[in-house]
Amino acid sequence: MPDDRLLGVVRDVTEAKLAEKTLRELNETLEQKVAARTEELRRALICAEAADRLKSAFLATMSHELRTPLNSIIGFTSIVLQGLAGPLTPEQAKQLGMVRGSARHLLELINDVLDLSKIEAEQLQVHLEPFELAGSLERVVASVAPMAEKKGLTLQLLAPPDLGQVVSDRRRVEQILLNLTNNAVKFTEVGGITVTAERVDSWLPAGGVAQRAVRIRVTDTGSGIEPEHLSKLFQPFSQIDTGLTRQHEGTGLGLAICRRLTTLLGGEIDVTSEWARGSTFTVNLPANGRAT
Repeated sequence: MPDDRLLGVVRDVTEAKLAEKTLRELNETLEQKVAARTEELRRALICAEAADRLKSAFLATMSHELRTPLNSIIGFTSIVLQGLAGPLTPEQAKQLGMVRGSARHLLELINDVLDLSKIEAEQLQVHLEPFELAGSLERVVASVAPMAEKKGLTLQLLAPPDLGQVVSDRRRVEQILLNLTNNAVKFTEVGGITVTAERVDSWLPAGGVAQRAVRIRVTDTGSGIEPEHLSKLFQPFSQIDTGLTRQHEGTGLGLAICRRLTTLLGGEIDVTSEWARGSTFTVNLPANGRAT
């Protein structure tokens, strides 16, 4: 019996050592597999990033090449419509007006693609300088006013007289605001649009520190956005599939560009919306340059 117990102990120890060895070999094999898979994923990521940069560079180049002939078409049709090349019949003027309108619309779409591709290829530079924000807001509202009046909509700007200067890229700030107000007018049939601006003493950006900022809101009484669609609102080439949006042409790039430009300027953009009651887009921008 003692010999049987001893044999049993020896057998148990042998089996334990064998199991330990097997486990150790499995761990080593697993580490090798994980390391190999990690390297594969790293290489795949590098290839994907390179392909994305090439795609963006290609789009930027092609968009530039397409803009040149389109500008020529717009220029020549404008000359003909002014009668500088001779008188036109009403029908000829109508048809040429349609050509010019289509060319302008196509140019806007190409400009959107060009901006987005430049941002994704990290080729778009922002130029920070002090400027009067009130002047930019007034220009944007004035440029959108004719479209709002044509639809019978109200359009008002509410900003304090002491709004003062901000340090940012004036052209890009106006591009963001123009895009938002244009969208608001486009998707509003009854009521109006209100643009408000204010100074914020303590704005806390995500992952940053509290600082002074300007907050601009564009509020409309349009169709609104259903909650399940909000998550993809700022995605490129994405348009909410509703009866209203199908009445309007576009690539769905406008809001994607707004978010990317706002991020480049160190700010944040957000939206709140209630279906069939309207939406509010809020842009927070650091008052003294990029957020820290």
